[in-house]
Order: sequence, then structure tokens, then C-alpha cells
Amino acid sequence: MNYIDQLTAMRMNAQGGHTSPHKAVMLLSILDLIASGDAADNRFRLSPELMEHFRRYFDVVKTDADSCTPINPYFYMRSEPFWHHQATAGNEAVCIALSSPGGKKKLGEIIDYAYLDDALFGLLQDRSKRSEIREAVISRYFPNQYEPLMQIVKEEDEVGIYTSAMRNLVDGKVEEMPNVPYQTRDLAFSRIVKRAYHYQCAACGLRVLFDGISLVDAAHIIPFSISRDDDPRNGISLCKNHHWAMDQELIFPCSDNKWRVHKDLDERIDAQRSLIALDGKTILLPEEQKYAPKAVALKWREQRR
Repeated sequence: MNYIDQLTAMRMNAQGGHTSPHKAVMLLSILDLIASGDAADNRFRLSPELMEHFRRYFDVVKTDADSCTPINPYFYMRSEPFWHHQATAGNEAVCIALSSPGGKKKLGEIIDYAYLDDALFGLLQDRSKRSEIREAVISRYFPNQYEPLMQIVKEEDEVGIYTSAMRNLVDGKVEEMPNVPYQTRDLAFSRIVKRAYHYQCAACGLRVLFDGISLVDAAHIIPFSISRDDDPRNGISLCKNHHWAMDQELIFPCSDNKWRVHKDLDERIDAQRSLIALDGKTILLPEEQKYAPKAVALKWREQRR
């Protein structure tokens, strides 16, 4: 079966001479998840990771007539022969009868995940085949944005390689970290750390996600400029305020897995009270213990109190 023919002949919504880019953008986003190892089980949900990839491509190809609505192609790609939905338990008939996606929450109650034909998914495990398909999709749907989109694809491949190396490091597999550009390294580190913390601030618990945009940063516990260490266990997920406060050495994640604050903070000053209230609070750790901050990194911060 020639999947390139299917992937470059999708039925796209067209009105007034304008063709919506959403299905093609969703397809490129799915290919990124496969390349990065984030979809090893051929299950694609409307996850923050998928949303982030979607927005990155969408921002390049959108026009004033387009809205960033990844839920639409995620649902309407069911009209393509290679894209399928798995219903949640008890909602099989509802899923089949569904004619529009509705809201994200409601859709998630009906559709557990989407998946590709097994043969196509297997084909996409081959990097050269994946590259061939990406280039064909971009050439077919976005010839005028070919260069910037191919640059994103190149960077996403590098991000995927660096992400795999970081995961291997966490799993105890000793190998040399690849030498990649700063932007690529920073994006890979950011994604794996924020995902490990479920996009939640390890200090205050803030978790806000909107169409692939998160309000938290991935912060190095020992700054990269000092440690040259992108081990995810040298990372912690923090909101903008607490990231700044840690960089300014006003708050410290310590080796007892608790936060400490600078001794000169003054509770009489309104703006400093919220930081002082953090003193002694437990660090909100990742769900997977293997991504928890390593002792040497926390000790380094602790010694700077």
C-alpha cells in the first residue's frame, strides 16, 4: 500500500478559495511524536505534547482565516483511511455516531485515543521513510512554507535524538550526549522536565495548560553554564515567579526535599510574604521517581543558602 498517496490526498476543508491547513499540521505533529519516541504504543491523545507540536507548525502556515483548533483535525481525520479512534469503554456506539468533536473534555470522555494503521505506524519507525513522508506532506500542502517547515523538521529530529539520550541517562545507560545547538538542547530539556512534573510548579503547584502553552519553565538546579549537565534530574519545573526567585537565590530546593528561603526576606514586606510562606514546604516531585532531583544538585543549591 502506498501511504504517501493517502497522506498527500487528504480531504481538506476549503472555503472561499482558502484550504484549512489543520489536517496536514496534525499529521506533521504526529510524525514528530513518533520521531521523539513519545508515541511508541501507536496511541495519540490530545496531550500537551501534541498541542505544542501542532502550534509550532501552525504558527508558520496560518492565515488570518485560521484558528488554532487542534481538536478539529484530531477528530475529522477519521475520514481518512489511515486514522482511527479508539472509544472509551462503553462508548463504542457513541464514538461511531459522533458527527463533531464538541469540546475537548467531552471528546476525551468518548474517545480514548487515536491510532494509525499498524502498517503505517511500523513504516514510520524507519527514519528514512519518515523523512520521505514528511517532505512529501510539506511539499504537497505547504510549498510556499517549505524551507521554514523543513527547518522545524530538522530541529525536531535533533530534539528527538537529544531527548532519547536524556532518557537513557536517567535509565542508567551510559552514553555520550550528542553535541547539538543551544536551541535544540534547551527545547529537549524543557520538554522532558516539564512533562516529568506534569507541567506543575514544584514550588507552588501552579498548573495551567492552554493549547500546548504551559505557564511553567524547566529550570536547571545547577545552572548549565556551571554544570554543563542536561540530566533531567538536574532539572525542576517552576512557574515564572519561582524560577526567577531560585535564579536570584531567594529560594532553595534542598537535599531534604524541602524548600528553604533566604534569611534576609522580611515578612513585613507584602511582596516577600509568599516566598517566606514556602519555607519548609515539600518540593512537589515528579510522579516517576526516576526523574526526581538528584542529591548532588539539591546539595549544590542548599550550600548557597
